Amino acid sequence: MLAEEASRSLPGWALHPATAVLFLFMLRAALKTPHGSGRLLIAIVWLRYVMQAYHEVTYLNVAGVSINALASLGVCLVGGIVLLRSLPELGRFPILILLMLTIAASGLMNGALVPTIETLLKWGFFAIVTLATIDCIRRDGDARIFGLLLWSFAPVIVYQAMSIVLDVGKATEGDGSVSFIGGYNHEAAFSVILITCLAVASLAPRLNVLACIGIVGVCLFGVVLANYRTALIAAVPIVFGFFVFGIASGLRPGRRIAVSIVGLLMMMTAAVAGSALMSDRMSDVGVVAEEGGAIIKSPDQFTEAERKLLSGRVFLWNRYIEEYSAGDEKHLLLGNGADSWVERLGLYAHNTLVSYLFEFGLAGATLIILVWLAMIVRSLSAPDWTTRGQLLTAHIGFILLNMATMPFWLIEGLIFYGLLCGYTVAVTSRAQSPMGAQPIGVARPVPVSPAAILARERRERRYAQTQADPQTGPLESKT
Repeated sequence: MLAEEASRSLPGWALHPATAVLFLFMLRAALKTPHGSGRLLIAIVWLRYVMQAYHEVTYLNVAGVSINALASLGVCLVGGIVLLRSLPELGRFPILILLMLTIAASGLMNGALVPTIETLLKWGFFAIVTLATIDCIRRDGDARIFGLLLWSFAPVIVYQAMSIVLDVGKATEGDGSVSFIGGYNHEAAFSVILITCLAVASLAPRLNVLACIGIVGVCLFGVVLANYRTALIAAVPIVFGFFVFGIASGLRPGRRIAVSIVGLLMMMTAAVAGSALMSDRMSDVGVVAEEGGAIIKSPDQFTEAERKLLSGRVFLWNRYIEEYSAGDEKHLLLGNGADSWVERLGLYAHNTLVSYLFEFGLAGATLIILVWLAMIVRSLSAPDWTTRGQLLTAHIGFILLNMATMPFWLIEGLIFYGLLCGYTVAVTSRAQSPMGAQPIGVARPVPVSPAAILARERRERRYAQTQADPQTGPLESKT
């Protein structure tokens, strides 16, 4: 039943030195990019992830506002200054602007001023991440910033390793299992970060394939240790996109289809093996899928077994829907205001659509669906079929994540979507980079050294001699 037990923090004697070292790595990565937008992106993502390891401090309120919210305000102000010339880009997202206006209108109608401001600040964080990503990719001509950005995820992986070594876990399920989440407050935010890292690594264009596979494996293993199956379900399409489309994207056209087929076979095998290994943990998902629309009913009609489905999520969704349905017309349209569930229901909905329906009404839920659809449609206009496939699967993975948790309530989730939307907009844009880089999606010329040119000429001469003398076999021609 969605047990919420406080997470044990990592001891300061281990956490502080590790953070100091990780800061130096982040700083080194930030200095490698020539763009202010790139340095900003690396710094704010790293800062957010580290702040969550210090949740005993960052969750405190100052004048009624959490330190996290104040940090988000700082990010919006500094980001607005650094990205001043990019701010007009926000006009290209009319659905998002309408969503922000709906959130504001709902807050005014319900008198929820502070929660509404905090929600808008979260979306402001999203806007900064999105604009910074677009700016970097356009200036560089590709998404090389993602390779450097991976250093911002190092604290999460290091903190989780420390929590395992120091046996700092969090018991959240009734089966006695433990979540190792690096001293973070909740496994949802921690798992979302790992899935974001997985997605960033799979989209990084200059990352060695073996290194990328290693990072993907570490992230998946980390989600398993975090004991958050929702994130594992969301990871499946992203991993599928990487092995079927991502690896093939850097190859010659003639080899792409063959590699994609091999990747598809590997994913099918992994799916069968994963289903067998995780059958007990995923059994509830099958039950919910079989029930379909029948799971939407009055909470009073739930049996004791049904109340435990998906750790109580299904029962909780129906409580939200029943509470929402009892409202008058204006509340049905604009909802009950940001974070109104805190006092009325106690637990957040663990489903973005259900939560937005309750908080921002039919208007908010409809607009968030339109945001997803708009980005999916845009991803289909990518110039290369491997890019289209990978973007589509990444967006599907993010939408699945929203079905049993709430990444839009978490800044960590908004960072994920900001990076994904920024990448999607940049690679589907036909505009020339302001810095003179080639349009996104066009192959960049690779410098060739004189030694490589001479070696290629020697190979061509040997090949020509072999073709001229039919008596010379292929083995002799190599001498």
